[in-house]
Amino acid sequence: MAEALTLLMIYNLLFFWQAWTKPFSLATSELLSTYFPTWIWQGREWSKWRIPKYDPYYWINAHAHPVISSYYIPQLLCSFWPTKSLNSKFRVLVLYLIMHYIVSSIGWFSLINTWSSSSIALLGAITLTYASYNIKQQPCFIYTIAWFPWLLLGIATHSILLSSISFGMILLAGYYPIGIQATLIALGASIWWDTPLTWVLIGTLIGLPQLIPFFKYLPKTIRTNKHDEIGKVKLSHLWTLIFPGLNKPHNVGFWETSCYVGIVPLMLIAYSIALSPNSISQVWILGVASYILAMGAFSQYLPRIPARWLWSFQFSLGWLAVSSIHHLSLDGAWVWSLLIIQGFDLWWHNRGILPSKPYCELPNRPSFAFNTRLTRYLEGCQDRVSGLPFPLFTGHINRLKTLGYCGGMQLKLMAKWRNDTNPNGSGEHDYFRSNYDGEQLDRARVRYAYSTAPIPWEPTSLKRLYRNPRIG
Repeated sequence: MAEALTLLMIYNLLFFWQAWTKPFSLATSELLSTYFPTWIWQGREWSKWRIPKYDPYYWINAHAHPVISSYYIPQLLCSFWPTKSLNSKFRVLVLYLIMHYIVSSIGWFSLINTWSSSSIALLGAITLTYASYNIKQQPCFIYTIAWFPWLLLGIATHSILLSSISFGMILLAGYYPIGIQATLIALGASIWWDTPLTWVLIGTLIGLPQLIPFFKYLPKTIRTNKHDEIGKVKLSHLWTLIFPGLNKPHNVGFWETSCYVGIVPLMLIAYSIALSPNSISQVWILGVASYILAMGAFSQYLPRIPARWLWSFQFSLGWLAVSSIHHLSLDGAWVWSLLIIQGFDLWWHNRGILPSKPYCELPNRPSFAFNTRLTRYLEGCQDRVSGLPFPLFTGHINRLKTLGYCGGMQLKLMAKWRNDTNPNGSGEHDYFRSNYDGEQLDRARVRYAYSTAPIPWEPTSLKRLYRNPRIG
């Protein structure tokens, strides 16, 4: 057991070598602009023994947004890290996220090892942890998938305590598009393994601090009953399971369709089918059903992006591979050979997924990114600022009040006020890009506006920054 855990930690070190040694390579995109500043603000609130409910800078009703994991206990504890340096805090957050992959792999190993050998459990753990859909930068996503194997382990071992805590952590983690799929799979596993569903009730009670504000907030947002084709999946997408290079980031949403699990799992599944063509299991049904859902079938009844059901499809491939190699009864040398090939394959193809290139901003140290001429000019401003550019737009780190969140979970009234007609939220922080009358900004006490559009406000000494002449 100890040797296996050591191997899993070594593999994590090799897979995320760039992140371990150069954590600022991930200081880009949403991790730098949204999740890191929000985590900093949450830490400030918790350190003052205040629940981070109301956010005057960006989220407004902050704890109603599950994706920022307001009540996820490990993140809460991590936010107390005793350092004032932004660079040090970012290192802590990156390493903390990477360690969740170690937790996930240990969970998968422990689960598979309950009914198979250690070498097969290692192959399964690496496959189910480092398949490409799992390599994301959003903390809420990483937290969710890290607890999933532990939920299944609790169900498999009939441990109500472990399964309840794991399910509760998934709910508190807050990435519900995957959380829903994990719950459905866990319910099926609970029925298949004849485990009482007590964990659902207890886990839900644990998750109530996040669920209650979310369900109260959701009907008021523009996300309800909205669907789109981000990361649209076609039948031809199956070729990317063999040739992952075909899944190039040529359009928005490619990260929602990447589910490369390696060649070894596909070979094992094919070989198992050849030996026993009539072997149809509940996991086969899961794989086929999830792929059909990912292609958009019945999309009007599903969450916003059907392509996210590829996560369940990816899981079914990994699980089928483990089941296949277990029933093939291969000797240890063969299993270790396949393990080495699989480990190298995933390392070679999936290690470079983060950061997502080329559709992300260049990385920048937080100490530089949040200390610019613009932030120094606005320092101490008590009124609101419109249109702060990347990565400043949440205003958390520099304590600048903005016009608030403008994504797919924004309030309908706020979207109407902004003239935001995008059903997923425009994400446009520059008010003047879609509005030409700035008088209503007076009521919101907007003193400054950073805009690429020429506006009838007083220019400042900084390019693109304007001052509202009606706010003293």
